[in-house]
Amino acid sequence: MLIHFIRVIDNAPPERATTFKTIPIHQNSIIIYWSRPFHLVFVELFNKSYYLAVIQRIFYPSTTIVRKINSSNRCEHINGLFNETIIKLHLLRRIKYYHVPCQRHSPKLSCFYDDIHLCLCNNHGSHRVANCFEFDHHMKSDCLGRSGCENGAQCFQDSSTCAQTSICVCPACFYGVRCQFSTSGFGLSLDTILAHDIIVPKLL
Repeated sequence: MLIHFIRVIDNAPPERATTFKTIPIHQNSIIIYWSRPFHLVFVELFNKSYYLAVIQRIFYPSTTIVRKINSSNRCEHINGLFNETIIKLHLLRRIKYYHVPCQRHSPKLSCFYDDIHLCLCNNHGSHRVANCFEFDHHMKSDCLGRSGCENGAQCFQDSSTCAQTSICVCPACFYGVRCQFSTSGFGLSLDTILAHDIIVPKLL
């Protein structure tokens, strides 16, 4: 799954950084370490399902956040919130209706999305309103053209402007830090079976 960290910046577009995490079959939880400032966290599954995991107005460094993700955190696509007449409207006309699902489904709906936005349902006085920002759902994941990943793997880094770490997400039948190893054409081996659990040694 992908974890999107969103940093809200005054008078500027939000800054987004994405990382990847695999949940082993025998586990139902993960631990993520993140040192960059952030205000929102969205979890994306590979069927393009988004879940709002964290929302915080102020970023506090060295804080442990524990979250349980369930169906109530899921962000709905607008196709499930509006009728066909509204869906077919031009974006500038359609977006005027984006407050409606926040009010109609309050407080169950926390977020939703269209083809170019992610939207939060926030409390504003006595009303629930939509707060949307642009979000590239088909972002090219190649670490700004400096990817060291092999065999068509995706590359994610911790910042779009000044990255310190990166990770390769391997396609099927490939594994390794750079996805340099292939299981294609071979029978099952111990390395293949344990591929996701191999711990890469690091210099201290």
